[in-house]
Amino acid sequence: MDDSILFRPLSRRMFLVRGAFGAGGLLLLACGGDEKLAPAATTAAATKEPEATPQPSVTPTPTPVPPVIVTGAVALPPGPVGFIYPIAGACMPQGDQLMPNAPRTYRNGFHEGLDFYPGLACAEVKRGTVVVATAAGTVIRADLDYKDITLQQITELDAKTKAQGSSDPVTLDIYRGRQVWVDHGGGVVTRYCHLNSIDPAIKVGVTVKAGTVLAGVGESGTPEWITAPNTELHLHFEVRVGDSFLGSGLPPPTVRALYGRLFAPR
Repeated sequence: MDDSILFRPLSRRMFLVRGAFGAGGLLLLACGGDEKLAPAATTAAATKEPEATPQPSVTPTPTPVPPVIVTGAVALPPGPVGFIYPIAGACMPQGDQLMPNAPRTYRNGFHEGLDFYPGLACAEVKRGTVVVATAAGTVIRADLDYKDITLQQITELDAKTKAQGSSDPVTLDIYRGRQVWVDHGGGVVTRYCHLNSIDPAIKVGVTVKAGTVLAGVGESGTPEWITAPNTELHLHFEVRVGDSFLGSGLPPPTVRALYGRLFAPR
């Protein structure tokens, strides 16, 4: 999710799509096969040595090793598991620019979630595409009285970001648009952003389960909602753990493995 249009080098769409097919990518791991050693050469004149008396073997006591969570070849820190995708039929977004911790150089920050764009996340994504809860929890935010961002707000927020050198939390929250947040316990909260609408049954305090309908995909909060309507339809989805986002400070292969584990079927 991007937060500025006045001093960015590329439009949001160009920046993300170029990253998806250029800078981003998949981690391919190859494992070498077993190698066989050629038998040592022998001669007919070799003299057979007498066999040594077998000695009893000693099995060393293994040193306990703390458990490490491993996915493929990437060791992962602890994190939530057993979630489903927020859009039916979706897969991990193509390109690391659409993943958490991707640099956002124009605002001197980092992307904090996954962006599910049309054509880049397996599933159909359009205005109103159903967004569901990814796990059981309690709704702690539902922007039922949301008011769309204005061009004046965008101008003021971009000027503030430029003056500060980065976007502050308030600015980032405004640019996330209409949102629903679900608390899953243990410090884990999911955020569903840029929504077009929220289901009437979703209110603060309502309990949900994995698959409960929350909202519809939109582009609320994006500058393009005003400057280029219908060009930024996507779901920005965040997994917050404590005071930060899942994948903060980690390299792209580890982030992908972390979210692969998050969405892995139980």
